[in-house]
Amino acid sequence: MQNKNKIYKFKNFSNSISNRNKLILIIPFILITLLLVIIPLILIFIKSFVPVQGASIKDNWDFAFIDTFILNKIVLSLIVAVIATLICLVLSYPFCFFLSRTKSKVYKSIVIFIATAPIWTSFLVKLVGLKTFFDAVNGFENSTFGNMWTIIGLVYLYIPYMLTPLYTTMINMPANIVNASYDMGRNSFQTFFKVVIPYTWGAMISGITLVFLPALVTVAVPAFLNNSPDGSLIGDIIYEEGSIATTSEIALARASTLSLILITVLTFGYAAVIITKKTYRKIKMKGDEL
Repeated sequence: MQNKNKIYKFKNFSNSISNRNKLILIIPFILITLLLVIIPLILIFIKSFVPVQGASIKDNWDFAFIDTFILNKIVLSLIVAVIATLICLVLSYPFCFFLSRTKSKVYKSIVIFIATAPIWTSFLVKLVGLKTFFDAVNGFENSTFGNMWTIIGLVYLYIPYMLTPLYTTMINMPANIVNASYDMGRNSFQTFFKVVIPYTWGAMISGITLVFLPALVTVAVPAFLNNSPDGSLIGDIIYEEGSIATTSEIALARASTLSLILITVLTFGYAAVIITKKTYRKIKMKGDEL
């Protein structure tokens, strides 16, 4: 009986130490989230709704909603980001799939190193190099006009962030689940859509998030690659307002308002994806039951 009590006390003591260790590990994450996410969001919210001297709250929101120029830039930024993200996904998925099926480890390592090399280079250096290359191909300086060049730049810059999660997941995908699909009589096409895509769904969402979010609020890419007079996107406008904010309170309020609008749009978009996903699962489960 005494031995059982000792074991019980030891287990309780071990659990308490384990819980303390977990709490200690969580504290830095909580502090970082508080300082770099929560507090900035609170400040953005306050700046958007606090009147500025010589103006009103209505002026901040009129700038964002009534000004058709701003609305057009938000819509254009969404379209450009979606197109760039889809191109990254379409290029990355088959590339990662066939590379993960390759048996040579040396070949895989070399190809992945080359494909993700842009990550290790300065963002500005990559943009300058890309612009110089396009100008050399076209035969004159400042030769790139149109959002197409912005999309190409975004794909070039952010495709490694799509490749990494997809390849990491596919390389660890058990071969037996693919073989089992073949044994059940499915062909390669059916196996790809019934087995491979569901298995890599989480990696696809991670890659889409890592590409879409920075592409939506990109700043330097349109300035370098799109020489059209109206080639800027919403990220450029927020940056311009923010740079003026050091001497202008109204500019800071407007930049905060635009940031809050983008955060709201992204939040509703994310919620719509989650709701759609859950609804699809429920419908599928009901269909399987029937």
